[in-house]
Amino acid sequence: MTYHKSLPLIFTLASLSACQTVEQAPVKLVNVEPTVIKTCTEISALTRVEIPAETETFYAITEIENPGYEPIQRKETQVRVIKEAETIFVNSEGREVTDICETEIDPNAATQLGRTPGT
Repeated sequence: MTYHKSLPLIFTLASLSACQTVEQAPVKLVNVEPTVIKTCTEISALTRVEIPAETETFYAITEIENPGYEPIQRKETQVRVIKEAETIFVNSEGREVTDICETEIDPNAATQLGRTPGT
């Protein structure tokens, strides 16, 4: 009975004693220089497009009662900006480009058409 219990132990010891470690040659390090891929677009190749602000016009009417006379009314026009004006850059295909190489963009710089914005 004890012979059957000791069989796994005997096989384990036999298999571990049969293993031999072989030294491997050192691995040579290969240094590969990464290729630089320019994904940004030069601002000179883009066209500046100004999108105007979206506004809504409201009318406020104020009326003050004036006993003995006609009521005093005042009508005011109020304009609220819903979405601010923005400037975008588009490529020759008319698609908006957000990956621009220049980090500082001068808002008064000339566009591709040779005009300054707002003229």
